[in-house]
Amino acid sequence: MKRVFISVVIPVYNSEESLNQLYDRLTNVLTRYNDYEIILIDDNSQDSSYEIMKQLRFLDHRIHIIRHMRNFGQHNAIMCGLNYAQGDYIVTMDDDLQNPPEEIPNLLSKIQEGFDVVIGKPFEKKHAAYRNFGSYLIGKSFEKIFRKPVGLKMSSFRIISKRIVEQLVQYKGPNPMIDALILSNTLNIANAEVRHDEREFGKSNYSIRKSINLAMDLLVNYSTIPLKFISSSGFLFALIGLCIATYAFLGKIFSFVNIAGWASIVSLISFFSGIIMISFGITGEYLIRIIGQTSQQKQFIIRESSYLETETKKEVTHVGRY
Repeated sequence: MKRVFISVVIPVYNSEESLNQLYDRLTNVLTRYNDYEIILIDDNSQDSSYEIMKQLRFLDHRIHIIRHMRNFGQHNAIMCGLNYAQGDYIVTMDDDLQNPPEEIPNLLSKIQEGFDVVIGKPFEKKHAAYRNFGSYLIGKSFEKIFRKPVGLKMSSFRIISKRIVEQLVQYKGPNPMIDALILSNTLNIANAEVRHDEREFGKSNYSIRKSINLAMDLLVNYSTIPLKFISSSGFLFALIGLCIATYAFLGKIFSFVNIAGWASIVSLISFFSGIIMISFGITGEYLIRIIGQTSQQKQFIIRESSYLETETKKEVTHVGRY
């Protein structure tokens, strides 16, 4: 197999307007490296993105294309591309050109200093305020769960060494989170300052709902914080209940408390019942993910792929690196 120096993995979703410009700008940058590949993963777009990807593949066989059976999400699409990437270094980036391809040499230069991963740190983010706030909260969660260095910023524009990618693709769970997997494998990570451009085409597919889902995946898949919260809360409220019972008992004996009656009892029962239900809900989230792991739920399922050109349009389920 021909050696590949650098692979660029890009998840694609409803990006028909940006794909041609993305290709032109990428190839202008990558031609200096000769041995490169671009892997585009269509996460079941509802526009003509995949048709454009096929045209690009026809013109340039350094372009590899994959189409998912359904929408699995950005992180699953990246994991799909990482399973196929052959480069010594693998770049991941978005398809909307907010991550300028011209910044790839900066990432490459930094990782060649001896880092396992280098992450693009924008001079100024051009995202909506709610998305920046969501990124801030997730960053703080990384510091708590993975002991991430305080000054290290995470983003989807990154370059990863091949040895780390080989570790990342060992994860077969249905809810991967790339940054969490990276931090689970190495802290030899650096930032490189990069430009972050305004979005030129379409609307962001990022939403508050996706932010919440990512936060839930992070907390439940990669930490025991919710379970520790349940345990601590259970102990605290058991102590409160014991104090209330002791107070009521002594008050009854020494006649310094008149028991309020059913209203106070019902209030206490409702409060503690709510705590119990919240605990069940958090425990249920863990059970759902355990079931997902044991039921062999897939990270992604491929409908079409240039890697399977002799079997085009044949439905193929992929569960590991080829």
